[in-house]
Amino acid sequence: MSRVRTWRDLLHALGRTLAATSAIILTLLAVTLSSASPRDPGRVAAVFPPWWTPARAAGAATSAGDISGAGAVPFILILRGDPATLGARLRAAGALVLLDPDAAGVCAKTVLEPRP
Repeated sequence: MSRVRTWRDLLHALGRTLAATSAIILTLLAVTLSSASPRDPGRVAAVFPPWWTPARAAGAATSAGDISGAGAVPFILILRGDPATLGARLRAAGALVLLDPDAAGVCAKTVLEPRP
């Protein structure tokens, strides 16, 4: 009986630790994403699902706007387009997150677009 109780206590403690760690990670993610929202709605960095192929991400991006750069990973693309519709079109095309391209610079390798 003491063995069952020990395992139960261990699993309970592990569950609490996992819940606390998850809460911290989600809070940090929410703060980061909210501070990195695009300043210019006509120029955004779109994060597509990582499991998509590069061709699928590029195809979805071009259906919403003009690709003007790429991130260090193939599912982050920098786009330009109509400020009134670019965000909605990217979300409809499958973008998970829209970021300011300058704030997403940590993710970006060489940006192909000219700087204004």
